Amino acid sequence: MPILATMGLKKIYIAPAMTDGSMPAKGKQWLDLGDVYQDTCNLKDDSPEITEHKSETSSKVITLVGETPTNVELSLMDPDLELLARYFGGTTGEKGKRTWIRPRKLEYKEWALWIQPEEGLFIGCANVRIIPTFEITYSSKGICLVPMTIKFQSNLQASEEMSDPTVADTEKV
Repeated sequence: MPILATMGLKKIYIAPAMTDGSMPAKGKQWLDLGDVYQDTCNLKDDSPEITEHKSETSSKVITLVGETPTNVELSLMDPDLELLARYFGGTTGEKGKRTWIRPRKLEYKEWALWIQPEEGLFIGCANVRIIPTFEITYSSKGICLVPMTIKFQSNLQASEEMSDPTVADTEKV
């Protein structure tokens, strides 16, 4: 019996979210998120809100559990001006003479997401928010990193049949 395991990170893809809440079809609208800094990518659930209702006159307990928020935490490594503008907003000007001007407030953008592991299940979400922060260490060993939290705003999806979302099914030979 083969061992089925999901491990490693090969690539993260994003595409503009669909207005109907569905996952976008495979095709050229899917973009590479960028270079993810080694050992920084973690997908995890936050603790859901738990409410316990206890009877005063018996041992009856009713426990209600709220939604479980899911987030991906990672850092982009050495992003270019195009990636900075994609995630923070702002403008870059014309190529060769570009200067990025970052707005003080993040633009509201919704994305769809697929995480491709080295092996195993693709994990996706049809609607996420990407919330970046800026971090540069100016030292002989420093590098520009963009730590980001990717907040799932709809259901997590796991697929064993998913493949590269940038290749439309009609393009396969």
